[in-house]
Amino acid sequence: MSLHPNRPAKLVFSYLFSGEGQGRLLDAEAALDWLKLPAHPETEYIWLHFDSPHGIEEHWLQYLELSMAFRDTLQEERRSSRLTRRHHGLFAVMNDVNYDASGKMTEVSTLWISLRQRWLLSAWDKPLRSVDELIKLIDAEHAFPSPLSLVTQLLSEQADVLVEILHDVANAANEIEEKLARNQLPKRSSLGHFRRDLIRLQRLLAPEPDSLFRIVSRPPKWAKDEELDYLHFATENFSVAMRDMLNLQERIRLLEEDIAARVGEKTNHSLFILTSVTVISLPMTVVGALFGMNVGGLPFKGSSIGFWVLFLISSIMTLIAAWLVFRLLRED
Repeated sequence: MSLHPNRPAKLVFSYLFSGEGQGRLLDAEAALDWLKLPAHPETEYIWLHFDSPHGIEEHWLQYLELSMAFRDTLQEERRSSRLTRRHHGLFAVMNDVNYDASGKMTEVSTLWISLRQRWLLSAWDKPLRSVDELIKLIDAEHAFPSPLSLVTQLLSEQADVLVEILHDVANAANEIEEKLARNQLPKRSSLGHFRRDLIRLQRLLAPEPDSLFRIVSRPPKWAKDEELDYLHFATENFSVAMRDMLNLQERIRLLEEDIAARVGEKTNHSLFILTSVTVISLPMTVVGALFGMNVGGLPFKGSSIGFWVLFLISSIMTLIAAWLVFRLLRED
């Protein structure tokens, strides 16, 4: 699904959060009326979510000091997850992935976020599971006291998705290790797409650790201590997940090398058997070819025991060749 910069972005939903962090759904007219207020209640904030980051109409943006990073990032090809500080607010890009029943990555969705103390603006190119889960928590009256608490919850949802994917890939690697332990030879291709997906996930899902730690160490003035603790916790979860991902990539690489080595060993063994059969049958083949020329001067041509003499000679040569082959086999 491509973005449509020429059409206006539609407001998917908006939530107004009270001082206790409880969110209630607003329609577009009520959300715009709240933005028009000359002074907002100090503890309230609003979340506006659009179906595209392009084409957000001016009657929304005139009440929001939208970061230029939000506009600039829409022109970038790079969509790696990140959370950065921009002046008095924050800007974030988050990605989500869907896996099919066979464990293959099917599509990637991106969420763009810009937030200040009293508002959060977000837009996606496709629906995200993490946003859907966040909406369920809001509807269940879970408290989110600030826009930053919404973002940290999205980070936690994203980390949970990453951990779930790593768990599934680790189970697949365990099954392959069990097959190798039983001397069964799985296909390398069964691991190849997992390794490619992990590299892609590392690029898309994992936020830039340095930027997260910079925000924790130098947060916006309006950020509360408990929200920073939660952000730090989400950052640690991502760091652990990233270490697990790197370890899992290395484990898959070693499994692929083990499978490749066993395939090579099996191929060499098969080639040795074919070569041995060829060497053992070579004397009979040579003798048969020589005495099958049907030209004058062939020995034993008129002898009544000529066949048995040649058979005895070729049998002795075959036994010698077989003895040499099996001797080499025992030495190996």
